[in-house]
Amino acid sequence: MVRDPTVARALVRPSGLRRLAPFIGAPRTVSEVARESGEKPNTVLRRIQRLLALDLLEIADERPRAGRPLRRYRATADVFFVPFEATGAEDLEAALAERDAYWERLLRRHVVRARSEAMGVWGTRIYRDARGRVQVQTAVSPDANASMLDDDMPAALSAWRDQVWLDHADAKALQRELYDLVQRYQRARGAQRYVVHVGLAALVGSDA
Repeated sequence: MVRDPTVARALVRPSGLRRLAPFIGAPRTVSEVARESGEKPNTVLRRIQRLLALDLLEIADERPRAGRPLRRYRATADVFFVPFEATGAEDLEAALAERDAYWERLLRRHVVRARSEAMGVWGTRIYRDARGRVQVQTAVSPDANASMLDDDMPAALSAWRDQVWLDHADAKALQRELYDLVQRYQRARGAQRYVVHVGLAALVGSDA
């Protein structure tokens, strides 16, 4: 149970959690984490020192060797629970917005980079299609959309739909399919790291 606001913010902030994650449930050395993350050992050590100061990390054991002993570090708990009130956020919506902001910026920045490298100058084309629906599409001219789904284009996607009308059963089916799809691909071990975001919620009240 985390009640200290400084520690709580470090845990719910994606960058802070990413630094602690290698040590949750398994003791690790500086060199092991540096090798897996591709970072320099001194960078990893500085982050470990900050986590030690927050009492999120502890020395698991020391192995004698020539010079300094080899230390392994582990998280101070196998499970952390951060109550909403410990984060210092104004309300639950603000807490979620603060948590998601890092990932949203990361996704947006790299979608723009991928599109710019593949298409050069691009913009937004707004029109009514043959079915009578208003479409908002990435385009390279007033007359031509640009599809990132072509095989020779980068694998990048940022799509929003606010006119999807579903019964509850269909909405639950879509929710589970999206979750299962992300879980299936997360188990893959490819060469390139990707950020993936999916979302679904009923629009009620003034948003409906």
